[in-house]
Amino acid sequence: MVALYHNQFSLSKILSFSLFISVFFTISHSDDLSSLLVFKSKADTSNYLASWSKNVPCSSWLGIKCHPITHRVIKIVLNHLNLTGSIYPLTHLTQIRHLSLHHNSLNMIPSFDSWPNLKHVYLSHNNFSGEFPSGINRLKRLRRLDLSYNEFSGEIPVMELDQLPHLMTLYLEFNSFSGSLGADETRAAVPLKEFNISGNDFSGKIPNWLSKFPVASFSGNVRLCGYPLRTICPSETVSSNPTVMSTPNSQVNFSNQKKKNLSSNMFLLIVTIDAIGVMMTVFVITCCCYYRKKNQERETYTLKKKKNNNQDTSSSSLYHSFEYGVKRTSDQFVTMVCFEGCKGFNKVDDLLKASAEMLGKGSVGTSYKVAILDNNGDVVVVKRVIEKLRKMKDVDGILRLIGNLRHINVVSLRAYYSSKEELLLVYDFLPNGSLHNLLHGNRGPGRTPLDWTTRLKYALGAAKGLSFLHSYNKTKICHGNFTSSNILIDHYGNACISDICLHLLLQMPNSSNNGYTAPELSTQNTMNTNQNPRKFSQKSDVYSFGVVLLEILTGKIATSEGETSLAKWVQRVVNKEWTWDVFDFELARYKEMEDEMVALLKVAMACLVSSPKDRPKMIVVEKMIKDITKRENK
Repeated sequence: MVALYHNQFSLSKILSFSLFISVFFTISHSDDLSSLLVFKSKADTSNYLASWSKNVPCSSWLGIKCHPITHRVIKIVLNHLNLTGSIYPLTHLTQIRHLSLHHNSLNMIPSFDSWPNLKHVYLSHNNFSGEFPSGINRLKRLRRLDLSYNEFSGEIPVMELDQLPHLMTLYLEFNSFSGSLGADETRAAVPLKEFNISGNDFSGKIPNWLSKFPVASFSGNVRLCGYPLRTICPSETVSSNPTVMSTPNSQVNFSNQKKKNLSSNMFLLIVTIDAIGVMMTVFVITCCCYYRKKNQERETYTLKKKKNNNQDTSSSSLYHSFEYGVKRTSDQFVTMVCFEGCKGFNKVDDLLKASAEMLGKGSVGTSYKVAILDNNGDVVVVKRVIEKLRKMKDVDGILRLIGNLRHINVVSLRAYYSSKEELLLVYDFLPNGSLHNLLHGNRGPGRTPLDWTTRLKYALGAAKGLSFLHSYNKTKICHGNFTSSNILIDHYGNACISDICLHLLLQMPNSSNNGYTAPELSTQNTMNTNQNPRKFSQKSDVYSFGVVLLEILTGKIATSEGETSLAKWVQRVVNKEWTWDVFDFELARYKEMEDEMVALLKVAMACLVSSPKDRPKMIVVEKMIKDITKRENK
C-alpha cells in the first residue's frame, strides 16, 4: 500500500513537472512571437517582412530559425532589408545563438546582457552609435563579433573581451573608437584569428599578442605605434637609442651623440645599398628565368612540313613534337575518328598544319592549344599521350563510348587518332582554367578569391557531370582519376569534368596513393591484405569527389601524407567539434551561410566513409547538393 502511494506520488510529480515544462515553453514561445512582431512594427518600414503575418515564426518567417524541441528562436538573419530604429524588442529572445542584421539602418543597440547564449553577432554597416555595448563579458560562448562600419565611440572594454575564451573574430573597423588596446600582461588566452580595428582613433603601443595580424588590421589609427606598423613608439626610441648621455660633471656629451648618430646613419646607408643590390640581382635572375621558360614552353609553329632537306631541324612545332610518335610515312594523311562537333579537321595532318602552344604536361600526356587554320581559327586542345597503349581488347570501343558522351558538365571529346605508338585526343578548349588553379593559384595579395556561391555552383556542376557519367546507358563507367585539376570551367562558368577514363584506358597503376585515392585502392591496404590492387569503381570516384568538396570548403590542397592528408585532417576536426577552423579563411565574409557550408561538409564526409558500399551514389550526392543550393536561394 505504501509502495503504491509512493509510486502514485512520484508519477504525479513527473506529470506536474512535465506540465510545468510544457507551459513554460509555451509561454516562452509566445514571448518570442510577440517580441518579433513588436520589432517588425517598429523596424520594418519597407514591409520586407511581409511573411511575418501568421503565428508560426518557426516554419515560414523570413530569416527566423527555431530550436526543433523548445521552438524558441535561436537564429535571426535579416540583412539588407532597410530596417530602422532600435533592436531593443529582440532582447526578449533569450535563447538566440546567431544574430545577423548587417547592412541596415538600425541606430539603437541595448546591452548584451539579455543574450547570454550568443555565438555569432553581425551588426556591421548600420547607424549604431554611443559607447561599446555593455555586458559583452557575459557572452561566454561568443565566437564572432562584427560591429564594423558604425558610429561607435569611446574605449573598447579590453578586460571584458579578454574574458571570452572562444572569441575568434573581432571586427571593429571604421567606427570612432579611441583609447589603448591594453597590455600583454593583462591579456587572457583569447584565440583570435580574425581582427580589424582600422579606421578608428586608437593610440599607444600595439600589444605583442596582436602584432601577428597584418598592417591592414591597424591602418588609419594615426596614433598607434609598434609592430607591424612602421611607427616606432616614443618609449622604445628613448630606451633603445638614447641621444643624451650624462658625464661626471652632469654635462651633455655632444661628441658621443654625434658619433653615434653618424655611425647609425652609415649603418643604415650600407644596409640600404646591400638590400637594393640583392633586389636587383633577384630581379635580373627572375627575368632571365621567366623569358627562358617562355621561350621553351611557348612553342608556336608553322607546322607545314617543307620538302627542303636544308630546313632547320631545331625549329619547334607541333609537327616536330609529334614526329617521333606518329610514323611519318603517310600517317599524317590518316583519317581521324570524329564525333559530333568535329569541324575543320578529319586528318592528322589537319592538326599538324595548325599553330600550337603547349599548355602543360600532365600525368597522362602533353596538352597543346591548337588553332585550326581552315575553320575560322577555332581552338581545340590536343592531348598527346606519352605512355604507349597497353594491350587492350577494345581501345576503340572505349574511345567511341567517351566520344559519344554529351553533357553540359562534361568536356566533349571531338576526335581521336590511335595507333600502336600514338594516341591523339582532341577536346573542346575551355578558357577559364581548372578548379584547382582557381582554388589554390596565387594565394596571397592581389588574388581574387572564389566566393561561396561560385564554389557551390562548381560543386553542383561537377556532381552533375559525374552523376551523368555513372548513369550513362547502364554501362557502369567510372572516371578513374577524379581530381580538382580535371574539373575545367567553360565560357559560361560551368564546371566540366575532363580526362574521363584515360587512366583506365592506359591501365595506369591505381596505387599512387595521391590525396584523392580511395582507401580500398591504396598500395598500403593491398599489401596488408596480400591481395591484388582493386580496380577503379564508381564508389572510388565518389570518394575522390568527397576530397574535391573538402578542397572547395577548406581552400587546402589534397595531399596523401599519412595523417596530414586533407581527408584525415578534416575528419579529426569534425570529430572534435563543428568549427570555422575547417573552412577557408576566404569564406569568412559569408558567415551567414555557415549552415550551408556545414551541410556541404556533411555531404563530403558521407562520400569519404571507408567502406565503399556505405558511400552514396553520385545521383544521391547530386540531389543533396541541389537541396543546399535551394536552401541558399531562399
